[in-house]
Amino acid sequence: MTARSLTLALPLLVGLSCPGEAGEAGVRYAAWNGCLSRSFASQAALTGRAIAADAALRDCREAEDAYLAALSTSPLLDGDDIARVRPALLTRARASLIARPRRLGL
Repeated sequence: MTARSLTLALPLLVGLSCPGEAGEAGVRYAAWNGCLSRSFASQAALTGRAIAADAALRDCREAEDAYLAALSTSPLLDGDDIARVRPALLTRARASLIARPRRLGL
């Protein structure tokens, strides 16, 4: 897979994983995203946002693995594709957590 196809694969991964999508990947994405949100919210109340995002990614590794396994069943992707784009997917998830609005009262 070339760098160009990797660039094209990340939006495909995200597109396949939209919670509105029917299928296992959508369900697993929603579970992973929910885990990230809950973990980040509890960690961010106690520490810095970057540290909280890193902790959330660690805490939700099992849900992430289930999501990526569901994606690997797609006829459009194989395990190598997913392994190559995983770092970018995690970078995007981390940035999304950090960019969330701060909750007042915490």
